[in-house]
Parts: sequence; C-alpha cells; structure tokens
Amino acid sequence: MKTIEHTHDLVVVGGGLSGICAAVTAARQGVRTALVQDRPVLGGNASTEIRVPPVGANQCNFAYSRETGLIEELFLNNLLRNPTWCPEGWNLELESLVRNETSLDLFLNTAVCEITMHEGGKQIAGVKAYCSMEETWHVFAAPYFADCSGDGIVGSLSGAEFRMGVEARAEFDEPMCPEEATGETMGMSLHLHARDAGRAMPFMLPDWVGMEINHDDFGPYRPVNEHFFADTGGFWWLEWGGALDTVHDTTKIKEEVQRITLAVWDYLKNRSPLAERLATYELDWMGAVPGKRESRRFIGDHILTMNEIDAQAYFEDAVAYGGWGFDHHPPDGFHDKENPSTHQYLRGPHNIPLRSLYSRDVANLFFAGRNISATHYALSSTRVMLTCAQIGEAVGMAASYAIRSRRNPRELVSGKAVRAIQRDLLRADHHIHALELPIKNDIAPEAEVRASSTFSDGDPVESWGTDRLGDRRMLQLPVVTDRLDSLALLINADEDTELRYHFHQGPVNGSTYPEERLAGGAVAISAGQSRWVELPVGAAIQRPGWHFLILEENPAVAVHIVETPPGRRWYYLKPDDPIRPNPFSAWTARSLAIGMERAVDADGARVDAPDWSEHARQFASMSAFLQFGYGCRATPAQPVHEPSMVVNPHSRPTREPNLWVSAATSFDSPEWIELSWKEPKSISEIQILFDSSLHFHFYQSWQGYAVNTIPAIVRNYRIIATHADGSESVVVEINGNHQRNRRHRVELTQLRRLRLEILDANGLPRAQVYSIRTLSSASS
Repeated sequence: MKTIEHTHDLVVVGGGLSGICAAVTAARQGVRTALVQDRPVLGGNASTEIRVPPVGANQCNFAYSRETGLIEELFLNNLLRNPTWCPEGWNLELESLVRNETSLDLFLNTAVCEITMHEGGKQIAGVKAYCSMEETWHVFAAPYFADCSGDGIVGSLSGAEFRMGVEARAEFDEPMCPEEATGETMGMSLHLHARDAGRAMPFMLPDWVGMEINHDDFGPYRPVNEHFFADTGGFWWLEWGGALDTVHDTTKIKEEVQRITLAVWDYLKNRSPLAERLATYELDWMGAVPGKRESRRFIGDHILTMNEIDAQAYFEDAVAYGGWGFDHHPPDGFHDKENPSTHQYLRGPHNIPLRSLYSRDVANLFFAGRNISATHYALSSTRVMLTCAQIGEAVGMAASYAIRSRRNPRELVSGKAVRAIQRDLLRADHHIHALELPIKNDIAPEAEVRASSTFSDGDPVESWGTDRLGDRRMLQLPVVTDRLDSLALLINADEDTELRYHFHQGPVNGSTYPEERLAGGAVAISAGQSRWVELPVGAAIQRPGWHFLILEENPAVAVHIVETPPGRRWYYLKPDDPIRPNPFSAWTARSLAIGMERAVDADGARVDAPDWSEHARQFASMSAFLQFGYGCRATPAQPVHEPSMVVNPHSRPTREPNLWVSAATSFDSPEWIELSWKEPKSISEIQILFDSSLHFHFYQSWQGYAVNTIPAIVRNYRIIATHADGSESVVVEINGNHQRNRRHRVELTQLRRLRLEILDANGLPRAQVYSIRTLSSASS
C-alpha cells in the first residue's frame, strides 16, 4: 500500500467551520498548513452531508452581535454567488475559501488513524491518516497540530485528558447541573428536505423502520406542522442518543434517528393536517451523516464554565467571543415527551480564553470547535458553528504566532504574546468582546477628520409606514450627552387621546435592553396625521450609551416607521416561549419583510405587520437586511454618527454606534470622508471597515435571500491621496464591492491627506463606514 510523507508547519485535523477558519487564518499568515478532513466535503455539521444551518451570537441581548472576520467574509461571498443558499453552492464556497490559499494543502477523504509522539510522550510528532479512495497512507509531520475534528481524534489518540457528560453541580456551582455527575450528552440529529414534484407522490414507510408516529407523539414543544414550510424540513429536534456513547455508538444512534426521521415524514405525508398540501411533495434529501452536538471535551489550562459565560467574565487571554444561549438538549431527544430542550438567553456576549483552546498535557496541541476545554453547560453555548468558527480563527492566529516565536501554546497566554495575537485578530476584523486595543502602527487616530455630510435625526424624515400601538412598543436609541430634555415622535392619531411613555437606561454591561427608569409621563395628543409630538424627558444621563423609550398600548395611535442607521432599533414584547426564556429582557426586535401580511420576530415567530407605505414597498427585496426604528428627534441632538468615529478604537457598535453616517443621498455626487495630518506621512496599507448590518443574523435555515449583497455595504469607491507638494493621485478604485473588510496595500510617502470617495452603496441611500485604518510603513 502506498505511503506519502508530508511536512508542514501546522496540521489542522477536521474540516468543519472551526477547522476551515483555523487553517485559512494560519495560511494567510504565511504558515505552511495542511487541512486533513475525513469526509469528501467540507463544512462539518454545515456540510452538504448534514446541512445544519450555522448559527452564532444571536441569543445574547445585544443588538449588534453578528460575527465578523473570516466567517463573515465567507457568508458575504456566499450571499453574492449563492443567494438562494443552495447547499451545493455553499459547498463550492467552502472549498474555494480553502483552495484559494496557496500556503494551504487540502486532504479530503483522509481519516486520521494513528499518532506518533516525541520521546517523553508530551508532544505530537506526526499523525497518520488513510485515504480509502486512493488506498494511500498520508503521514503528516509538523511542530504544531490543531484538533478541530469534533470528537477529538487527535487528542484522544495522543492521550490528552478529556471528559464527557454533565458535571455535578458542586464542581463548578453551575445552577443547571444535576446533584450527581452523569455521562449523558446531547444527542444527534438528521435533517431532511422535501420538494414539490408537481404531481401526486406517494410515500410508504419501509417495514424496517418499525414505528408509526402520530400527532401526540410530538409533545408540546415540537410544532412539526407549524414549522414545516419555513424550510420544507430540517427539524433540529429530530434527535436522540445522548444516553449512549456519542463516539463509539454513532452508527447505532444514526440508525435510530433515521427511523424517527422517516416516521415523521410518513406522518406528515399520510396523516397530518398538512397531508393534503403535501400530496405532491417528495422526500428530496435526508442526511446520511448525523449532526453531533457533543462528545469529548478536552482539558486545557482553563475550563470555561457556565457561570463565567453568564457573568461575561474578563480574561486577559480572551481571543474569541460567543453569544448563543445555554442550549441544553435532553439525552433521549425525540423520545422524551416531558423534558424539552431549553435555550436560555445570555445577558450579553462573552469571551473565550486561549487557555481553553489547547491541551494541558500535550504541549503542541490546539483545539477548536465543540471539543474545547469547557463544562457541559458552557459547551451548550459555545458549540454552535459560528462561535466555533471564531474559535478556529483565534487558534489559527495563535498557532501562527507560536510558529514564528517557537513557543508552545501555554507560553502565549499573557503579556506581549497574547497582546500581539489579539492585535492581529482585531486587524483581521475578528471580534473580541469589549476589548479595546489599538492597532499597531495605525496613524489614522492622529489625523483630523472631516466629511461631506453627517446624518442627523433633524434631517427630513421619509416615512416607511406606521405601526399601530396595539401593545407596548420600545425604541432603542443612543444618548451620549449629559442630559436629554425631550424626544419627539412622528405620530398619527385617530382621535384625541393620551400617550403614556417611559424612558429607561440600559444595563451597566452595555447590552441592549432596558433597566432603570429615568423618566416618563403622559402627553395629550389631538387627532391628526403625521404630527411631531414632544415627549418631555428632562433626565440626567448617568451612563452615556443605549437608552430606551417604552410606549404604552394605545390602538388609537400609530407611530411612523423609518429606516435607520445603526443605533436606533424597534422592539415589541416577546411572545411567551417556555423553551426560550430570557431572564433579562421582555423585548425582542422585529425582523421585517416588507409586503408580507405578517412580520417575523428575532426568533422566527409571526407577528402583526405594520401598514407599509408605497415607498417602503419599493425596497421590499432588501428589507431583511435593513434596520427600522420610529421617526424620532432628540433634544439635544445626539452626535453619534460623526466623521471622527472612523478613527476611534472601535470597529462596530459597543455602547454607541461607532460609525460615520452621511446624510441621505442619491450619490449623484460622491459622499466623502477625509483624513489629514499636520506632517507628511508614509503608509503601506489602507484598511476600511464598512457597515455590513451587524444587527442582521443570517437565517437559521437554507431559505436564501432576494438580493445578493447587503444594501449598507459600499459598492463603488475610490481613495485619493494628496501629497506634500499638493498633487493628487487615485491610489485605489473599486467597483462592485460586497465585503465589509477591505485592505489595500499601497506605497505612499509624503502623504498629507487621504480621501475616501463613496460613489454608491449596494442599495442604501447613505454612506456608512465604521473604521479607516492607515498603517505606517513601519508595519510592513
């Protein structure tokens, strides 16, 4: 049998989103990297074989929590070239992301089977993997390894310590844990997909399935009939197997979940309330590989706990963040009718330390994905794929630093080493929550900044429709002055009436939900249309940042809706949901599809839609990506979209929006923002971070979108340099941009001014820019 030997700087085992991000990030740092994947396709649980839609930090009560960095680059490319979210198109994007990197070698269908250790047994020397398609053994030697395989094959074979199951409550004082530790984990799922064949399609349940499912078998928390048409299948709760060994009993678990899935399809086709509608539907696809939630969790120098996530604990070595809730699935899955899955929201985003991303006993082994050093309930939050992708990006960057400095992972977690890793991650637009760290050699903060125009809520308002106050409503807004005198709302009133309101500040942690009431009252309103009504506030602002206006129910009043830049957001009361408790907020944001009779809340529930204007209906195709608030004017005006925002330390919203926004424009002439320095400068790189609608989270489905770019992202732009002698030159000109993060290598000396001219966006009638970074030649 053939054997091929390979030598790399880093070997990443596992081609899910965490492994992809680890390998690509390292390769982009110049690291010679191998990505070894045991399946024929990339993507792990998000692959074409399994098709679990990736989710991330959208259960953390912070409005702008979407992941950026490498995973956003992937999603924006997929939106551009695969807007229908076709699984095969997605697979092509995954493979292209990997194969486009010249320093990265991809090995598909290659399963790791053996490990070779250095003398002493504390470091991995190599891994041996078999490719059955070629009857070939591949032997990989490297100084560093990253186990991103999910089950942790490299860690297990190398003798790295791990745990499985649920900890006893006393071990870490985690309130959701049982009194005694158990070996139970969360089960596995198989997804299905159906399609309309256009003619009658029978389905006969095979005899070997051996079970018949009817309506009462679903229990109260699995609304199969209500949820089917949202994604024509793909039920996450078709799961089982947590009471078994989720490594060695995988085949047994898969076969039982397959029987459950086929029995559910039999019910839908032949006995459900949907049977008549489904008469022409056929089972188009069913997963052949189960999606795993949990198995081995390896022990690092730190075990991340549920309490640390809940408290948003500070870690000096924070390198990634998450924001999915505590999402526990009972081990018996579908067969357990009494104990539902629970999805408890977090108080805010949390960070993940580097000490949880390597083995404490195998000196050169990193981990990324669902196998990191965490308790069961901490893992219930960190295991989702976009968080795993963030972890993978962090591991790839940490590994590249380890290779350059010839240090083991344990030597990277403090001082200059971890600061260098964090800076490189931030420069790549990777997010670490609440970390404020200047980019090395960025001279943009030294510049004076001015712009062509600035958005103000005093500008003329274009109404997109009205929202009748059939229940309480809430408007989020940033307040950064030391006092707020009043707020004015644009209102329709059917009759003379009274509007009651309350004004609250947000929590100390900067999350976007109301806490302490600062002011409130009631105002008399006369019948009339499109009238500005002043609401006295008269409040001293104790904590500049997010504040909230709550309007009491009054069906005689309708408030005008406006499309708004980041900062303002419209909320309504969250419908009761016993399996998705939110201990911190009663509110949820609207995700609006203009033209639909019903709107969709942030959790996918249907709610009454507003009365949309004809103006709004012109933008129906892009409405999923837009942000809406109420027509509202603050006194005094709030300076939150100023040009200077592009050189502050933040590249996304924190306690305020942190971006420059131009006035509304048709782009008949460019909007521009300009940096100027008192003394001539030399720069080697210009980085621009555009607004990519960070309030928006891609759907937890494979539905696709009506447009293929995010409307807020700048489409066409150019960068003009003014030199010390007064001459000008166009140094960058881009048409058709669809990415948030754009980095341009330049060689500029004797530079006095740099102007970014924005010629058009991808549909939004404004220019919106978070950051401009100008790296001096010393950083080359």
